[in-house]
Amino acid sequence: MYLRSEGVILSHRNFGEADRLLTIYTRDFGKLSAIAKGVRRPRSKKAGHVELGSLCKVFIAKGKNLDLLTEVESRYSFGITHFSQDKANKIYHLLEIVESLTPTGQKNPQVFSLLVSALKKIEKEEDFNLISSVFKIKLLKVLGFFSTKTLSWSKTRDIIEILEEENFEDAKNKLSLSPSSYLKLLAFLDSMIEDISGSNLKTARFL
Repeated sequence: MYLRSEGVILSHRNFGEADRLLTIYTRDFGKLSAIAKGVRRPRSKKAGHVELGSLCKVFIAKGKNLDLLTEVESRYSFGITHFSQDKANKIYHLLEIVESLTPTGQKNPQVFSLLVSALKKIEKEEDFNLISSVFKIKLLKVLGFFSTKTLSWSKTRDIIEILEEENFEDAKNKLSLSPSSYLKLLAFLDSMIEDISGSNLKTARFL
C-alpha cells in the first residue's frame, strides 16, 4: 500500500548507519513516521528535501513495522529565505508543538493548513507574538483541548476570543497588546500545552 500527500517535516532522528526516521504532518493522513533510506549519505538526492520545516510532496510505502519514504519533492523550505537562527527557532517551536499534541495517523486538514499558514507568516517576518498566540489557541481549539466558552468573562477572555475566532489579519487590526501581555498569555498557553502533552517544550527557551 502506498500513501501520497503533502506534508511538513516536523522532526527527524538518525536511524542506522545512513538513514533518518522522519515525523511528517500530512494533509491527508495526519502525523506519520517514515524511514528515509540513505539520506545521510553525502550524495543522497533526498537530503535537501527533508529538512525541518520543509513542505514536501511525499510518497510513502506502508511496511509491516516501519513505513518507507520512497519519493520526496520539496515544495517550499520555510526559513531558508533570509535565514537566521532566530527565524529557525520560531519555526522549530511550532513544529514541536504540532508533534507533541497530535496523535499518529489521525487526519486533520485544519491542523495542516494552520501550520502551513503560520510558517508562511514567520517567513514574512510578521509579529511572532501574534503568530504564536493565534496558532496555539486555534490549534488547541481544533484538537478539542480548549474553548473560550469554558472561561469566565474577563478582559483576558475577550482577547483570547478574538485570537480564537478571527483570522490573523483581523486579530492584528483589533488587538494591540504590550510585550508583557503577550508574555503572560504565551506562558499560559505553553503551560497548557505541556500539561496536555505531558512533556516540556524544549524549543521555548530559545525564543
